[in-house]
Amino acid sequence: MPDTPLALSTCWHAERVTDGAALLRQATDLGFSTIELSHNTRFSLWPGILAAHQASPSSPRIDVLHNFCPVPVEVLRPHPNAYEFSDPRPTARRLAERHSVETLEAAAAVGARFVVLHIGSAGSRRLADPLESLALAGQLGTRTYVRKKIAIIRTLEKKFLEAWPRVEEILLRLGEKASTLGLRLGLECRENPSEIPLDDFWDMILTRLPAPTFGYWHDFGHAAAKHWLGFLDHAQHLRRLAPRLIGVHLHDYHPEKGDHLSPGQGLIPFRELLPLIPAGTHFSLELSPDVSADDVRASLIWWKQNQPARS
Repeated sequence: MPDTPLALSTCWHAERVTDGAALLRQATDLGFSTIELSHNTRFSLWPGILAAHQASPSSPRIDVLHNFCPVPVEVLRPHPNAYEFSDPRPTARRLAERHSVETLEAAAAVGARFVVLHIGSAGSRRLADPLESLALAGQLGTRTYVRKKIAIIRTLEKKFLEAWPRVEEILLRLGEKASTLGLRLGLECRENPSEIPLDDFWDMILTRLPAPTFGYWHDFGHAAAKHWLGFLDHAQHLRRLAPRLIGVHLHDYHPEKGDHLSPGQGLIPFRELLPLIPAGTHFSLELSPDVSADDVRASLIWWKQNQPARS
C-alpha cells in the first residue's frame, strides 16, 4: 500500500534562508519530496525557487502555495491577513484580490495543485481573548464562560453575515481564475473565532462555492484550539466537512504551548481523527520556526508510522 506523501510547509524555514534554491534544498535534505510554499515566502526568494524548480529534477515537488505567496513587496512583515476579502474598504479588497491572483499565477508557474486562502474576519481578533483567559484560569464551561461565549458568537454571526457578500464576490472571481489555471482553492479553518467563516457557516459557504475548484482545508491545530474553547467538536467537524475536504495542515496543539508543534507533542488525538480524512487528501506539515530540525525529521518518521491506513 503506497504511503500518503507529507509535504513540508516552508513556514518552518523560509525566514532563515536568503536563497530560494536553498529553501527547496533544505526540505530535500530533511527527507521531504513535496513542499508547500508558505505565506512567509519573501519575494526575494522567488527567482531562486523558480530557477531550481525549472532546472533541477531533484528539487521537491511544489504542491501548494499559501496566499499571499510570494509576499507582496509593500508588505513589510509576512502576514496572510495583510489584506482581507472582508475589508469594508474597497481599496483594501482590491489589493487582497490582486495579490491573490498573483499567488494563483505563481502557483501555476511551479505546477502546484492547490492554493490555501484565508478568507477574512468578522470583527476584532481580540474579541474572544477573554474566553482563553477564563479557560486557562480553570473556568472553562462555567456559567460566566458560557454567557461570554454566547454573546461573542451572536456578535460574530452578525458581523459575518454583513461581510460575507463582499467575500463571496471576490472568491467567485478567484474561482474562475483558478479554474482556468487548473488550481483548487482550499478555504482554511482558522484558530481565531473572529475569522470567517464561523464554523456553523461552513456548509452554507461551501454550498455557494463550486466544487471541485473550492474545497475545505483543515488545520488540525486551529480546530483543536477551537475544540478546547468549546466552539466546535473536532471529530464531528471533520466528519461533517469530509466530502469537501481537499487538504490538511498537520501540527499539534497544547493550550499552554500553542499550535504548530510537532505531532505527538500536544494534545490532539490523531489516532481518532486521522482515519476521518478521506483518501487522496493533501497533507502539509506546518511547524513553527522554533521547532528543531531533529523534531522536523522526527515528525516525518511519526507520519510514516501513524498515517491512516488506506484500503
